[in-house]
Amino acid sequence: MERLIDEIEQRVRPGQRTLIAISGHGAAGKSTLAERLRERLGDVNLFHTDPYITDSQLRKQTLLTYEHDGIPHHYKMTACHPSAHHLLSLERDVRMIREGIGFYTIDVPYLERTWIDPEKPITIVEGMSVAFLDLTSFDQSIYLYTDGETEFRRRANRDIQERGMELDYLRASHDERRLQYELFMHPYRHHFQTIVNTSGDIIQIEKTAHEER
Repeated sequence: MERLIDEIEQRVRPGQRTLIAISGHGAAGKSTLAERLRERLGDVNLFHTDPYITDSQLRKQTLLTYEHDGIPHHYKMTACHPSAHHLLSLERDVRMIREGIGFYTIDVPYLERTWIDPEKPITIVEGMSVAFLDLTSFDQSIYLYTDGETEFRRRANRDIQERGMELDYLRASHDERRLQYELFMHPYRHHFQTIVNTSGDIIQIEKTAHEER
């Protein structure tokens, strides 16, 4: 990951307003990269976008129908679907950052609100919702993903140990979530300047901004 952080840091111009987008599916390593990058870059804004994901109770009431390998699937909407995000609100807030307007982030039970300080030139915007934005507002954009088994292992370590979830339920929900990810979210990775595969806990940079020059 140090090489990735080095590349991001090298593209930051000191003193200039800079927006860095980090996205990917759950357990791909987004938060880890964002925290490590904040440690490296110093006093920056870190903007988590999970509050822009539609409430889980509403998503449970939204049944999606989709097909994979000729087999129809019917399952609740997961956060891997673009419609599960309040994108207009997030786009407004990203625009405010770009224009140097400060604001408090959304205050939710699982995440305390923070002040996005317009005096800080660098803002890291991190979360699944970022994948579905127009990335032209950002100076750098990084997308992380893993294979399905790595994602499941990371989810199991968190959801079973910390949240008491049953293994069988986690596996069933993971399989449908992963399928929705492959169908509805994974194609968006191509809009990002940098694509990183973290499968098996090995960092593989598949595409960098240097390749676009």
